[in-house]
Amino acid sequence: MIVSYNHSVQPELPQIQERMNYYNILAYPTVVFDGTDVVFENNPNAYDTVFNQHYIVAKSIVPSYNLELTGSVTVNSGQLHLKIGAADTIRHDSVYAFIAICEDSIRGDLGGTFNFVVRQLTTIPINVSYPDSLDTIINFNHNIAPPKMRGVVFLQDRQSKKILQAIKTKFVE
Repeated sequence: MIVSYNHSVQPELPQIQERMNYYNILAYPTVVFDGTDVVFENNPNAYDTVFNQHYIVAKSIVPSYNLELTGSVTVNSGQLHLKIGAADTIRHDSVYAFIAICEDSIRGDLGGTFNFVVRQLTTIPINVSYPDSLDTIINFNHNIAPPKMRGVVFLQDRQSKKILQAIKTKFVE
C-alpha cells in the first residue's frame, strides 16, 4: 500500500490531516510505502527511479491477510462487501481496516491528474487470526459521480504503522 501526499491537494477532511500527522509528514512530496517506509523526493525527474525501488520492495512482502472487496453504488449511496481472511499465524493486536471512498481522475491546480483522492475515510477494528475470517458490509452515502468512484481498503497495525494488506475496487451501478 502506498500513501502519497501532494502539496497541491489540500486536505479536505480532518482524517486526512490526522493521517499526515500520524506519519509526521513535514515536506512535500512525501510517499509512505507500507506504512513504515517514508520517502521524500523533491526532484520530479527522480520519482520513477527512487519511488520504483521502494515500490518493488513493498510488493515483494507476503501479506498476512487475504482480502476480497466488491462494491455497488447508486446515485447517492453505496455499499462495500469486504471479506478478510487471516493467511498467517502471526497475531496483530492492533489491526484496523481503513475504508476509503475515493474519487478518480481529478485535475490538479497545476495540471496533471490525481487518482484515488480520498473523500471519506472510516476505520473498523479487526480481530481476525488464522484460520478465522470476517465478512462484513459497509454502507455509505456520497456525492461522487459513480463512474469516478473507487473503494480502497487497507489493514494497518496501528502500533507498528505497518500496512498488512490492501485492496481496491471500482463500483458496479
